[in-house]
Amino acid sequence: MPDPDQQLVEACQAANEQEFEEAYRQLFVLYQDRVFTICLRVTGNREDAMDAAQETMITLARRIKDFAFRSRFSSWVYRIAVNAAIDTRRRRLDSPRAGVHTSVGSAEGEHHLNQVAGETESSNPVAEVARTEDQSLVQGALTRLNPRFSALLVLRYMEGLSYEEISEVQECSLGTVKSRLNRAHTALRELLQHSGYDPNHLNL
Repeated sequence: MPDPDQQLVEACQAANEQEFEEAYRQLFVLYQDRVFTICLRVTGNREDAMDAAQETMITLARRIKDFAFRSRFSSWVYRIAVNAAIDTRRRRLDSPRAGVHTSVGSAEGEHHLNQVAGETESSNPVAEVARTEDQSLVQGALTRLNPRFSALLVLRYMEGLSYEEISEVQECSLGTVKSRLNRAHTALRELLQHSGYDPNHLNL
């Protein structure tokens, strides 16, 4: 099946320096909300998600001419976003930020991502559910898990990716995906039990 993003990607790859900004803008608009949302779910807070999302979009712009369609473009975007979110979480754990936000990228790009952040928090059904006490416990547990486990659970249960899609995103076998998800389930259930929450409600 042809990659639905192929035409836009190839336009970026063929563009000269002056044409590139307009060609890339279309991909930016297409992916900005998905990128921010997954970064928010992996990092667990808006400021880190903004940093990871901006880092992702900058990386896409810098590396898009090397993309060779060995996977779907969307899988490549998810891979970069997940890795950026995981790295951001680890940097925060290594060096507490105390709310300091580092801006990366153009002012226009940051404006777009700020808009998406507001929309995600106010209108996303998952965000609405996350305001309940039980879901707050779940989100808190996700942010205490190994970040790679958190990312797997986010991809599977919040982003709704199939095992095959996760395999493509993470560049590993189906067996590896299933094994890692089992370990992630076990770790999440243990954390929730320690918090007094019945993990059977999650239906994992």
